[in-house]
Amino acid sequence: MLKNESKTDLLDKTVSLCKRRGFVFPGSEIYGGLSGFWDYGHYGLALKENIKQLWWKQFVLDREDMFGMDAAILMRQEVWQASGHAKGFADPMVECEKCKKQYKADQQPTTKCPECDGKLGKARQFNMMFKTHVGAEESDAAVS
Repeated sequence: MLKNESKTDLLDKTVSLCKRRGFVFPGSEIYGGLSGFWDYGHYGLALKENIKQLWWKQFVLDREDMFGMDAAILMRQEVWQASGHAKGFADPMVECEKCKKQYKADQQPTTKCPECDGKLGKARQFNMMFKTHVGAEESDAAVS
């Protein structure tokens, strides 16, 4: 990192380079994008697969005390509660009152929006677990 360059500037430059070189693209970009989601281009997919293979080798194949498993992401609520995910996946977030962009509160040293210089609102807990319904019925019993 250069002397006067912030971590945010470095991240922005890295993301810009990855987009220009076809590694990643913002999810649904041609329709306005979907914040927090990324699509992988040819090189990004190849890099992701290489990382997955290295991780699998180091943490599963090279150990005698580990076994691989692939489970569905959609599970009964009780599984997420028992594992601690239902309570543990919440972060304090702030929202810009002007442009409505959201940021993690613990990563904002200022009360101004880095995007539009608008005022950031009060921090509130944001649950990062997505609620979805399984099947045709949208009842509490169908929530995953």
